[in-house]
Amino acid sequence: MSRRSVALAAIPLTLALGAATAGHADAAVVGHHQGALKAFSAKVRTHADGDAPVIGSCSLIVPATARVVQPEYQVPVRVTGGCALHPGPNAAWIIGSEENPSDFILFDDQKSTTWDMYDDTPLGTHTWAGDGAYDENFDNAYSQNSPQTTTKVGSWAGLNTSRSGSRVTLSTHVVRYSTANEVNIPWAGETGVIQYKTVGGSTWTGLKDVVADKSGNYSWSYTSSAARDYRVVYKEATYIWGATSPTSRR
Repeated sequence: MSRRSVALAAIPLTLALGAATAGHADAAVVGHHQGALKAFSAKVRTHADGDAPVIGSCSLIVPATARVVQPEYQVPVRVTGGCALHPGPNAAWIIGSEENPSDFILFDDQKSTTWDMYDDTPLGTHTWAGDGAYDENFDNAYSQNSPQTTTKVGSWAGLNTSRSGSRVTLSTHVVRYSTANEVNIPWAGETGVIQYKTVGGSTWTGLKDVVADKSGNYSWSYTSSAARDYRVVYKEATYIWGATSPTSRR
């Protein structure tokens, strides 16, 4: 389905701040993805017995959180339960209505597959509703679980620090992925806090509230003779994951 495959992990800041490397989602790939659901539905209508006995359970194992960070990529998913112990299964989970689902995951006579994510994947928290699960020959059915996934676009934060005597300067930069532009853009107006902890300590303390300017930047200086570890933490938004910078010591 998708031609690319990446893990659900944060893209390094150096990549996030550079030129976008991912291209636009291929229309042919998206079309093939949508056609797979139609083909699977036709297969179920042809072979499934409406009175098939339920002989066990079939549980979708899907990430609880997901990050949209490029036009298209694949997320490994699998099933567990009784359906994983027998040949098959043929199973589907959907988001939205059965007539017009906004997303779906199919197991076409297989126990592992991929959730094909695109940059138009619905954002927010959604429930995967079972849309039928059967064994290899559609003779028996399985009950299905209803897991939830929260999907948001990714963001990344950086922090540069410098010292001149007792004067410490901290400069931050924050970007987020834009589904409309399919590139990383400055997260203008994003709020967060610069934090510090003593060297060797474990407790972070808020030092300065920050608001990113239109370029995603914020800079601040203060006086401190003590060596400290610093980081900046940007807040999570409704459809954007928050970001925490790497630690810098000054």
